[in-house]
Amino acid sequence: MTEKQYPETGLTEETRRMYPDNYTDRIGKVMSNMIDEIVRPNHVEPTKHSHNILLDELAIMYEANMTIANEQARFNASVLRAAINVILTCTK
Repeated sequence: MTEKQYPETGLTEETRRMYPDNYTDRIGKVMSNMIDEIVRPNHVEPTKHSHNILLDELAIMYEANMTIANEQARFNASVLRAAINVILTCTK
């Protein structure tokens, strides 16, 4: 009598494509970040990211939504203004 072939248990190829980072990749990223934090000299300040491009784009989108005269556009503009304010507050 022939044995039935059971499918392999584990991740399918589709699942692997959905989650490209595996456990060792995550550990490697965490370890390299930790090493960078430990090894970085105290007199060297960490780099601060500039959000100027993002702020410019948000301001353009805000202005575009303010020129449209409907409630949804006004709501979108208020959300964009709130995002701009949050970014400005967090980068001070």
